[in-house]
Amino acid sequence: MASSFNFVIGSAKFIFAPIERCLNCKRNFDENMKVLQKLLKELNTVKEVIELRPSAEIHGGTMQTEEVKNWLDDVQRIKTEIEIIEHKAKEKKFLSRAFLGKTVEEKVVELKALLRKGKAFLGMVKSFKYIIVGGGVAAGYAAREFDRQGLKPGQLAIISKEAVAPYERPTLSKGYLNPNPKAAARLPEFHVCVGSGGDRLLPDWYKEKGIQLILGTEIVKVNLALKTLVSAAGEIFKFQTLIIATGSTVIRLTDFKVEGADAKNIFYLRELEDADKLVESIKTKKYGKAVIIGGGYIGLEVAAAMRINDFDVTMVYPDPWCMPRLFTPTMAAFYESYYENKGIKIIKGTVSVGFNANANGEVKGVKLKDGRVLEADIVVVGVGARPLTALFKGQLEEDKGGIKTDGFFKTSMPGVYAVGDVATFPIKLYNEMRRVEHVDHARKSAEHVVKAIKANETGKELEEYDYLPYFYSRTFELSWQFYGDNVGETLFFRDNNPLSPKPKFGSYWIKDGKIVGAFLEGGTPEENKAIAKVSRLNPPVENLDQLKKEGLSFASKF
Repeated sequence: MASSFNFVIGSAKFIFAPIERCLNCKRNFDENMKVLQKLLKELNTVKEVIELRPSAEIHGGTMQTEEVKNWLDDVQRIKTEIEIIEHKAKEKKFLSRAFLGKTVEEKVVELKALLRKGKAFLGMVKSFKYIIVGGGVAAGYAAREFDRQGLKPGQLAIISKEAVAPYERPTLSKGYLNPNPKAAARLPEFHVCVGSGGDRLLPDWYKEKGIQLILGTEIVKVNLALKTLVSAAGEIFKFQTLIIATGSTVIRLTDFKVEGADAKNIFYLRELEDADKLVESIKTKKYGKAVIIGGGYIGLEVAAAMRINDFDVTMVYPDPWCMPRLFTPTMAAFYESYYENKGIKIIKGTVSVGFNANANGEVKGVKLKDGRVLEADIVVVGVGARPLTALFKGQLEEDKGGIKTDGFFKTSMPGVYAVGDVATFPIKLYNEMRRVEHVDHARKSAEHVVKAIKANETGKELEEYDYLPYFYSRTFELSWQFYGDNVGETLFFRDNNPLSPKPKFGSYWIKDGKIVGAFLEGGTPEENKAIAKVSRLNPPVENLDQLKKEGLSFASKF
């Protein structure tokens, strides 16, 4: 009896053993497929990061371009093979799925090997908690605020195309062009944050704070979803939080294919390298003729600097008066007359359509649309700028030509912020979105975004950015400041005689019966603070004649 029972049991085991093995294989198959999918997902992420590198620049250690290409081919091959396995597993019975188990196990091993090799290619990757892309004014002020808020060494990197630590950019069109070598501004004296009365942040400061300055490095590709930046040299940078502070770039006449616009000694002024080239040309073309194209900030400031350098200066711009985005005709008339009294010729209502050059390729003449040709040894072009947002196209929401942010400079992508020239942000005072190109906003937005990042990390509350627009300029013996909004009716006060030894005059902008903006030439620090205050408070105006009579004293009452 016992022997018969054992025989039955043995027979059952013999019969069901293959089935049990198949069931085990199926279970192993399902488990291995889960592992396979997990590995494949990780491999795809590595692949996407590696593909961000410019194909001609893929190198690192002993890993060469051909090796990377072969690796990418292997990744594509194994992805195709896995798709075939998945297809077969879906259309066959479970026993067929079980028999695929060995193949799946082999693919798991192969995937792990490919993943190890892919990660080896990423040995160049540098990871930081915070990255600021752009090395201008905003980057320097943000770095200072990070240090104030508490920053651990190695957490922050600033990636800049320029070869020097952040500096106060407005100096380039002012003190940097001073003809007196002893008085001319030179680095390191105008590194940030001297422009706002703070200490200079020299390169050693960043080193002492554990902040990595990655200079002379241009970012050419960005994948915000992967939190990855790629440089022109193929370096890969990973971030947890990104601050976009790329600023603006000048509009060039070559962009419009203006004839001869690539001639030598035609300059634009945006970076230190631009200023150095202009200074060198000023030395070699001493007492020559300079033509300034543009009647805005750069045009007015560089025209004054070139005249101080004893050049014969002519300004050319298409508008009916200078600085039309801010100045009223009355205000502009003062500055144009003042410049003409300094010996600067002004040609309005026309544009340059071409340039003549000598045999050495140096500019010798500026051809105007009205047919005139101006002699020129140096030409400086200041016709505007555009925000550097191209790297982020299609990845971030945009508005009014910039990257759209909220009142904390958060963009549409979590962990990504934008400040300075590139940010279109809400101005609480006017309840509207604006983009502001000015150093004051670059400084203040940089400080605020760091406070916002830290508040978000710690759960603390922070007020939204509440910015009062502010612009200023200094040329010759003149110095003006503007606060608020230049909309509505204007009311001019005081004397704007360009021959006055110390001109002092101003203007209010009045909208809906309230002062919304104020301008003052020649103001003291206290008077400038007064017009700033009145521009923020927006006091009502009951009598325009009385306001004109009171002039500056009206602002001083608040």
